[in-house]
Amino acid sequence: MMFKFFSIGAVLLAAVSPLAAVESIRIGAIYCDSGELAPLDLPSLAGARTAVALCNQSGGIGGKKVELIHLPTASSAESAAASVRTIVDKYPEVAGFVGLSDSGLALAAGREARRAKKVFLTSGATSPLLPKQVGEGFFLACFGDNVQAAAAAEWLWQNKGARRVAVLYDPRRIYTRLLHRYFSTAFKNRGGTITDEVAIRPGGELELPSGLAGNDAVFLSMETASEAQMVIAKLRAAGFRGPVVGGDGYDNPSAWRGNALARNVFFTTHAFPATGPGAAGPAVLADFRRAFRGGVPGAFSGLGYDATRLLLAALQATDGKLTNRVQNGPALAGVTGRIAYASGSRVPDKPVAIQEAARPGHTILQVTPTAVPAP
Repeated sequence: MMFKFFSIGAVLLAAVSPLAAVESIRIGAIYCDSGELAPLDLPSLAGARTAVALCNQSGGIGGKKVELIHLPTASSAESAAASVRTIVDKYPEVAGFVGLSDSGLALAAGREARRAKKVFLTSGATSPLLPKQVGEGFFLACFGDNVQAAAAAEWLWQNKGARRVAVLYDPRRIYTRLLHRYFSTAFKNRGGTITDEVAIRPGGELELPSGLAGNDAVFLSMETASEAQMVIAKLRAAGFRGPVVGGDGYDNPSAWRGNALARNVFFTTHAFPATGPGAAGPAVLADFRRAFRGGVPGAFSGLGYDATRLLLAALQATDGKLTNRVQNGPALAGVTGRIAYASGSRVPDKPVAIQEAARPGHTILQVTPTAVPAP
């Protein structure tokens, strides 16, 4: 039964832990429930709530219930940071934070958590630079953009035979800039040619590369599925029929289901359910599916679930400060893959799923890329 480990040593935890001084153990959940990032964050929030519910069904931590604190948060760095500040001000004993799927927002929220000396575990913000930028106490529960970009490059090279690729990207966002950079590096390292690197705004005027038809594929680095579709429509109208590939920001099944623009579009995303060494077994996955109340679980709900489980496991331990417990604790068998932090890293090594937009939720394969650009 999931979370049965929370009952082990409960008496000891209540006797020695500073958490025993409060009636419940509070965790902050920073997720956007409005704006363009809500399609990614709301499933993650549902996953986090599922993890807390299962923990409480098993007795909580040290006999105390866990309370997940979430405030209305817009899709902006200012709103995410303000949510952290408000939670810390109202609940100074808050044990730590989970949240967010955007790197720019996670940077702002993580820095607020650092000022308050609280751990922040991002479930889906994929910049591998974040732990260094924020500092101590900030962890990724997901893979880094360098890993998913390398997986896309490897898949295009090996499975699609692509040798010439044009890259279009939105220069306004950390996420889209990093994906562009890492993909271009990884594809060129394989011997491929990046024919064009064009900065675009999804809703603005789009000047397409003149030799677009001569490319085997387009790597389109956009923040969300809806923004990607604006550009894909223009690519198809211009006559490009080849594969269009993007990152995990595309992972919004409802945006692609029944949409003609999904044809020959692929994206990298988080494995769910993950397979391979260290991934969650059938019992853990069954518990998650049975308890989930946010619709159909998928990659981002799995990320919220795993990130929260990891923080709960660290809170259950009693040795040393929380940052060290997350860093050095046992590996988590996650529904999105094994989570552990090796050699001082605060980014886990996890598999990448390749999905076809025309078949929402269907994983073509899960890959661990062999050559990954440095962060």
